[in-house]
Amino acid sequence: MDFDERYDILHEVQKDRWVSEVAAMRERGELARWVSTYHKYRLPCATDGTVKFINGGYNLSQKLNFTNGDIWLVRFAQKGVVCDYLADEKVAMEVEALMRIRQETDVPVPKVHGWGTAADNPLGLGPFIIMDFIEGVSLESLWKERPEKRLIRSDIAEADIEYIYRQFARIQLMLFQLNFERIGSLPTPLTNFVAPIRPLTFKIHDILQMGGVNTFGKRSEGFESTNDFFDHVCMQDWEQLSQQANSVCGLWDAKNKLASFNALRTIVRDFVHPDTAKGPFKLVSEDFGLSNILVRTEDDLTIVGVVDLEWSYAGPAQLAASPWWLLNSRLNLYDLEFEAEAGASAVILDRYLKHLEIYKRVLGEEEERMSDIHDKEMSSLIEWSESSGALWFHMLLHSGFNYVSSIPFAQVRKHIGDRRWDKLKSTFPFDSLEVLATSKAQQTEEYERSLEQVEDLKTKVDANEMDMDEFIATASTLLVTRVACPVADRMCQKPVKFMTISSNTLVISEPLLHTVQGKSSAVCSIALERRDSWKLQCLQPCCRDKTG
Repeated sequence: MDFDERYDILHEVQKDRWVSEVAAMRERGELARWVSTYHKYRLPCATDGTVKFINGGYNLSQKLNFTNGDIWLVRFAQKGVVCDYLADEKVAMEVEALMRIRQETDVPVPKVHGWGTAADNPLGLGPFIIMDFIEGVSLESLWKERPEKRLIRSDIAEADIEYIYRQFARIQLMLFQLNFERIGSLPTPLTNFVAPIRPLTFKIHDILQMGGVNTFGKRSEGFESTNDFFDHVCMQDWEQLSQQANSVCGLWDAKNKLASFNALRTIVRDFVHPDTAKGPFKLVSEDFGLSNILVRTEDDLTIVGVVDLEWSYAGPAQLAASPWWLLNSRLNLYDLEFEAEAGASAVILDRYLKHLEIYKRVLGEEEERMSDIHDKEMSSLIEWSESSGALWFHMLLHSGFNYVSSIPFAQVRKHIGDRRWDKLKSTFPFDSLEVLATSKAQQTEEYERSLEQVEDLKTKVDANEMDMDEFIATASTLLVTRVACPVADRMCQKPVKFMTISSNTLVISEPLLHTVQGKSSAVCSIALERRDSWKLQCLQPCCRDKTG
């Protein structure tokens, strides 16, 4: 699935506006004066003149030099990239992870000098972390293939690959020793942040921020096991597919995706490791990989720092031991079936498998060398995930915006086998899919019209005919989708959801607001209830006697 371009444009403007505010405060000295208040002796500091902003994927940072030689970094959750109402939680969870790692391991993470939520920031720049600055060079900047891509080059010496993997294996083994009693948000004894039980994952955040779909669900009761959690995460793909305005590109595509993601939900148990399903649970950082590594120099690849541990939570051990990051790029991005990309994607898959063999070997060697590692649980989990096919399933769990011809999805199908996969797809009858797919196609048409309006507004901003604040307000009002109710012959407005699903009932359009002769009337929910067969019915009195 693609990103919702309307949100992409809106968030780009939000980000530009916010960055200009941060830059202005930096130039006026407000940023440095504020950071000085966190120093033990309140010493003055100044922003580093040689290093402007350090721009990470989700964060914006500034290096600051104190008069006594201390060097700190202030880092903000980047507005327009991080969802506003989740930014506090994102930062708090990272602070908890950093502090616990420093207390209980030798992993070289920065020391935190201060942190705060958006309400704690007198500059109005959002939640922040103030920490030590680690001198080093980003490994990603040295190894990636192209500036705009994260994929590492194919010409890196195997000796260098092994040297980095060996150090990374030691880091992962230390992190693997951190145990938790339940799946969910990290405990918060160090920050006292009131966190929800459910975790804030990389996947769930990006689906919301870049797809406009809230897939958290009602999880106040937490998760009893890995089975329970994996069911929940698989549901997020279905929710995204069903709710995101541009998740399909035609009737056939809609049918194929709906049937495929429904089939994926039915095979979760195939990929649950039986011995670790009930815990202990481990520290999972879903975006943690080679891009989080600082090395000493280009010529000395000794790891000197580990940074950016956002999207950390307590999760299944098998996820913590799943090395999606070996090429520094998610294999979900590569298509094995689209003719124009299949050849290059097959090469990337082959590279990944070769790197996996290197990593498995050095991980096993490091397990034997570390005196406090008394078993080979991590190596065993990786071996199991490869043989069971869970390795590929994990990649789908880690990321949103999945599509059925990506490397991980194709590998899951290959492991399941064509005959079984086709049978699983057929359990969601295409007669019922026709109704759902038609609604999705209509939703896509409305999306295209809405996108054109947002693009026109952005053109006005670029031409200085509209200011950023006006654009943000106007564009936000356009992000409401109108879809045709497939049961009632009316036009419905969708302010929040398009489709939700439980084990027995698929609820579409909750809530849908009927619009009859220009007036809003009853709230409409439509359901596919699984009894002896799938049956389409509307749950509201206005439509209850009409079925499809």
